[in-house]
Amino acid sequence: MIIRLHLSRRRLLPCVVGAVALLAVTALPAGAAQPTIRRVEFAGAVTDQGEACGFALSWEFTGEVLEQRFVDADGALVRIQAHIRESGTITNLDTGEVIDLPRTAFLERVLITQDGVIIEDLGLSVRVTGPDGHLLDVGRFVTSRNPNELLQSSGQHPIREINPFSVSDPALLAGFCGLFE
Repeated sequence: MIIRLHLSRRRLLPCVVGAVALLAVTALPAGAAQPTIRRVEFAGAVTDQGEACGFALSWEFTGEVLEQRFVDADGALVRIQAHIRESGTITNLDTGEVIDLPRTAFLERVLITQDGVIIEDLGLSVRVTGPDGHLLDVGRFVTSRNPNELLQSSGQHPIREINPFSVSDPALLAGFCGLFE
């Protein structure tokens, strides 16, 4: 069975122009090296003694990062792009109740400029959906380093907006309080 695709010239031209534009946007600058790629597994925990919610919580997480590092023609690091997947649990340490955080995925871009570092996260970083609770931290989140500044936030960010510059601050646990009430 032979399938023939027929594109009129009016349809073909925008397709070709679009493909060329896509290649131009994704191409590396002349003289730039290919990005280095590495896969890293991580694990961590954030715990408090009841400061965030009035009862002690522990947020444990594991995941992996597929990281690409881009350098300019001089070998200077100019961008990092990371695909992050993680899952975990939130535990009420007073009652022993555990809530699973199913696997999530998001993209993080780090741009290194003469003026400082800009970090953009895009996607779903925290998800709890179930009969006893619902929590999402999802959307686009952009921060600047040097100085630390929140540049843009769109979507729902009940965890990140508590402290957008840390993944280990126990104050972040306040975003999970409603799941245990």
